[in-house]
Amino acid sequence: MGKSKYFKSREEFVNVMTTLFDKLKSDPRVGPAVAKEKMIARFDYHDPDASVTINAKDKPADEKDYISYTWDDKSTAADFVLSNSADYCLRFWQGKENPVISIAMGKIKATGNVSKALGMLPAIKPAYKIFPEVLKEMGRKDLIV
Repeated sequence: MGKSKYFKSREEFVNVMTTLFDKLKSDPRVGPAVAKEKMIARFDYHDPDASVTINAKDKPADEKDYISYTWDDKSTAADFVLSNSADYCLRFWQGKENPVISIAMGKIKATGNVSKALGMLPAIKPAYKIFPEVLKEMGRKDLIV
């Protein structure tokens, strides 16, 4: 554990990731593919600390969304939990990290149904191109890796 190379605060990290997740939950390429998996995933981040639960099991409240998510909800039972640094998260969502190798090397701690987690990778692949565009729109080209 240490200090983030990219984020000065938890609020900054959550703001960046919320902007991405808000786009992905209704994206016609990512949303339906993730929703088809019918699972709940939790991602616990450190440096800075935050947690997001992605719900692709229950129908979202907003009809234009395919999935929903909540920050810091550890009460919902997840099919799997992945724990890694916020910096890893930033690189992952830009397609710069290999989660299979990262789990094997201990960069990601995985609990629960890990095969279900890895099965999500094809569904989220379009996000690797979407995230840099989101960062540009936010005026955060400094976070493009």
